[in-house]
Amino acid sequence: MRAMKISGKGLKQRSFLLSMLSCVALQRNTRQSVIAFAPTFRRVQKTNIHLRSLHETFLSGQKNENAPDLILPSHPGTPIRTVMAPMVAASDYPFRCLLRKYGVDLTFTQMLHCKNYIKDETFRLSHLDLWEAGAKYPDLLRSQLSCLGDFPPPMGPQEGDCETPLIVQLAGNEPDLLIQQASMILDHTDGKISGIDVNLGCPQQIAKKKGSYGAFLMERDLDLVCNILASLRDSVPDSTAVSAKIRLPTDDETLCYRIPKLVKTGINFLTIHGRTIHENKTKVGAAHVDRIKLAIDKAHEVDPDLPVIANGGMETYEDIQEVMQTTGASAAMSSEALLEIPNVFSPASSGLTPRERLTQQISFATEYLDICANVAPPLPGVMGKGGSFNIIRGHLFKFLYRYLNEHTDLRDCLGGDRNLLTIGQARDLVDELAERFSKISDDELLQYKSSAPEASWYRRHRKENRHVHQKEVRVDSSLAPSGSEEETIESRKRQIRDRIRQMKDRKAAREASAANRFVA
Repeated sequence: MRAMKISGKGLKQRSFLLSMLSCVALQRNTRQSVIAFAPTFRRVQKTNIHLRSLHETFLSGQKNENAPDLILPSHPGTPIRTVMAPMVAASDYPFRCLLRKYGVDLTFTQMLHCKNYIKDETFRLSHLDLWEAGAKYPDLLRSQLSCLGDFPPPMGPQEGDCETPLIVQLAGNEPDLLIQQASMILDHTDGKISGIDVNLGCPQQIAKKKGSYGAFLMERDLDLVCNILASLRDSVPDSTAVSAKIRLPTDDETLCYRIPKLVKTGINFLTIHGRTIHENKTKVGAAHVDRIKLAIDKAHEVDPDLPVIANGGMETYEDIQEVMQTTGASAAMSSEALLEIPNVFSPASSGLTPRERLTQQISFATEYLDICANVAPPLPGVMGKGGSFNIIRGHLFKFLYRYLNEHTDLRDCLGGDRNLLTIGQARDLVDELAERFSKISDDELLQYKSSAPEASWYRRHRKENRHVHQKEVRVDSSLAPSGSEEETIESRKRQIRDRIRQMKDRKAAREASAANRFVA
């Protein structure tokens, strides 16, 4: 049994948690039976969790032979094959560490809005985790200390982490401000950041309402986009790559016009997400693989040596191989698939039995918590008060999505209970989930909904029998919805309203139950 000193206050907090939350029936009511995790976390640090060669397990030999290698100026001689996408509130440092363990060559930070970054020191403190690039490891923020609970302060980034490439994604629409932001980031890392990427693919409405950046900027003003990219390329050192991440336009004519202009700005590489600005969230459909190929072909007509990364619609290792071969991309970028399956770039992620999948997902959750506790908890970013633990919640929810849906009490506890606030408590919840499934036979597990492919986090918005990527070229003929589409939108609105009502009802029931137990 692992042991750890727990303060009187910490013990009271745990006792209160156990009395208030029937969802985590851990049956641990003595100091001796409290599970603690510090020694386990410390043992993790005897191995280097950051560096593991992707090419031992992944796409060596799987890239289309005609595709140019993606090699960053900061890391000459090391071809990039696998890439983690920039994700708001999900591209945190501990998650990047976990992905590198499972063979991801290149990671991105979350998007950093240029005006907020330049003007707001608090914004910078809560977002800047560029420790792979040699940035000084700062004092922990209150949000980070809070989620550590009774654990001692972590060791911080490991020696050798600066050997791994990291790209910072910027968002904005003013060339001078973006240049200023890039300069500040280079100063912060002593020029060791691997690259600067411009967000030209975000389809969320906030990108339209707050500054017209992302995909909305691309749709509004291509000349301004090209000015931004060319200005950045002229302003930052040659050792720092400049790139752009875009979405597909709605028609091929625009695509064939847009790509050459982007290539001529002098960027080092381009990332293409295989969906349009309208295909996101509940409207997400199959990725247009043939249109990614068309974009890559057009880019290579201008510059045959320009690396292009394919992004979107790759749920499995087999999907990734197929897209790489079909499109001629130099590398594959993943976002949602990696959030659920960090080793999706490895053949080890495929062909698992339900029990093997369960064991793997539990392992991802515990490994991530180990890194948070022993290396660095995530910065709070945009998640506000309690943001560090809210980011942890989000990752655990995605790792364990299919299994938490079988045990909704644990899901509700992780998702909304205000007393679940620390890494240790989260580990207890993961252990409880694992214990419950350990009592189920393999034959029984086969019958659970969690064993079906459609139970995954990746497929939560996908309709049954819908392919996760589409090889045929599909072009939006009009931005105006048809009558049938309007009916679908109304149906989705009703479903969302029903879900919100059900969530409110569950929350009210939990609060009433907790209040009754407290009074009792």
